[in-house]
Amino acid sequence: MAMHSELWFPSVIWSAIIHCIDNLKLKEYAYERKKHDKGRAISNYIGYQSNDIKLGECEEIDNLIEYTNKEINTISLSIGLKIPVITNVWLNINPHGSYNHLHNHQNAIFSGVYYVNATPNQGNIQFERSDGAEYFLPDNPDKITYYSATRATYAAKTGALYIFPGWLKHSVQGNISNSDRISISFNYGN
Repeated sequence: MAMHSELWFPSVIWSAIIHCIDNLKLKEYAYERKKHDKGRAISNYIGYQSNDIKLGECEEIDNLIEYTNKEINTISLSIGLKIPVITNVWLNINPHGSYNHLHNHQNAIFSGVYYVNATPNQGNIQFERSDGAEYFLPDNPDKITYYSATRATYAAKTGALYIFPGWLKHSVQGNISNSDRISISFNYGN
């Protein structure tokens, strides 16, 4: 008889390419916002990170949040959680040489990023395994699988939406292009 396997404590990353957002309007908003909002430095190096954006300040961000609310509701129901609410939204403008240090989003059940203007050479998002398995797995496995990987990389791509657990540590590679990577980030909690 074969062993029964069960998946416990998974690090799930949900992804989609969405086409219902006007990225040109979001790009214009991002540069206009940067003129009036000095921003903050949390995990970013060189790049600009706005202060939190309130719903109602930008119609396209409201449209994005309306879309993510539906996705978060579906995700929450599928995994047996109460539906969380949006707790904060901010934008990021990352020029050449900028990146984001390894971090997580405290107090967030779900976090996410939507790429307004991005290509892979502008810095992909990387998710890190943080369960200590890297100390036990062999250095050179025969094959990298979901089970044996210590890092997962997702492409920076215009229109890409990634949603992930807020506790999942992640970083963003450096922008090696000469154009800005622009993204909208958000957190959901109780």
